[in-house]
Amino acid sequence: MSSIIERLDSSSLKVAHGFAAVLCAVGFGVDLLEISVTNALSAVFSTTPHSLSPPVLSWLLASVYIGAVIGAPFVGWIADRKGLKVALCGTLLWLGVTSLLAATQPSPARFGVFRFLSGIALGAYPPLMIAYLTAIAPAGYRGLMIFWVCSLAYLAPPLGIFMISWLTPLHPFDIEGWRWPFAVAGSAALVVGAVFIRLPESPRWLLTRGHRQEAERICLAIERSAILRLPSLLKPRGIKTDAPAVPIHSAADDGSKLKGTLAFVMVLYFLQPWSMTAFPLLTGPMLLKRGHRLTDTLLYIALATFGPALSTFIAGPLIDRLKRRVSLLLACAVMLLSVGAFFCTDNPVLLTSAILMFTTGVAVYTPLMTTYGAELIPVARRASLTTLAWAGNRLAAVLVPLSVLPLFVAYGASAVGWEVTSALIASVLLVALSGRKAAICECIS
Repeated sequence: MSSIIERLDSSSLKVAHGFAAVLCAVGFGVDLLEISVTNALSAVFSTTPHSLSPPVLSWLLASVYIGAVIGAPFVGWIADRKGLKVALCGTLLWLGVTSLLAATQPSPARFGVFRFLSGIALGAYPPLMIAYLTAIAPAGYRGLMIFWVCSLAYLAPPLGIFMISWLTPLHPFDIEGWRWPFAVAGSAALVVGAVFIRLPESPRWLLTRGHRQEAERICLAIERSAILRLPSLLKPRGIKTDAPAVPIHSAADDGSKLKGTLAFVMVLYFLQPWSMTAFPLLTGPMLLKRGHRLTDTLLYIALATFGPALSTFIAGPLIDRLKRRVSLLLACAVMLLSVGAFFCTDNPVLLTSAILMFTTGVAVYTPLMTTYGAELIPVARRASLTTLAWAGNRLAAVLVPLSVLPLFVAYGASAVGWEVTSALIASVLLVALSGRKAAICECIS
């Protein structure tokens, strides 16, 4: 078994890895599109003809995250038992059906019900995708592969937001502009989910279930796949992950070590939405309150969504050359500076730049955080425990609109600024002070 693990970790990047990465990227693009559109919906449903009250709007925006809290650990439990590939395939097919149904609902209340159902898949997909990619990618290319998957996926949110901005005044076929992204995303999810069945299962996961022959077969298939030729700049120069690879028969099930690691990961995940969901979610309402027009506000938000794709593409070749903790701290520093700039100017160029830099920081921090968390958890329990931690993340995402939106209504944008800043500082302290002491389980990295 250790021979298979060593062959997987020392492998070059192959066409089989590239095929898996492209499908994961498209699926993640659908996931990100549906989440990012939520931020635009906060502006759309704040104005006529909807003009929803703050409590109703809060619950509508939170519905998708409530579904994610329930769905993530449930689907993760299935993935540990049935396989990561099977769980990812089912997740995308479920998302396709629920998104298409959400696009047809006549009222915000019924729309919220199907957003809740979509949230079951939206909450499960990101941690499952990271668990899958960390389990099949060669060790030296893990960060590059994940970040380039994210880079491709980050092209989807601008499509959804520009689609709303463009189609809102046009009402093509007498259909409201905000409905179109859900129809497009649902169709794409069904197609990708059907193709996902062609992906290989992770040999690492198969070994944890005792399926050595199947793991050997897939390992050989990957080895026989054509090599992806990459420039020397992209080749690994040593792996700076904080979770070293060790033999499969290890103390991975040590209860105290695993509990300590899981506690650290869960707190890290839980803190993330309080800054990185709260600020984008309320960017639209904050700009509207400052006197900016709805069309201009949607344009600022849409332009800012181009930054993540570029930033993760550039960060990909570098991310395996830095310690995960150092990279997380640098991303937090960028976001703290961006929040300060946002509240210090009304200049359109500077506002767009501040929003762009914040979304860039989120784009780097989030996949890095989930990769870091996945690397600390044994493969045998990686899907269930990382999705459990992600459920905590989605729980925080539920609480964000329910608490931060009323905070904004009662005390204005400055209160939101302080809340976001406090959450970022708490993340910095956790990573700086507790990250080094986190109990690193001996696992199959």
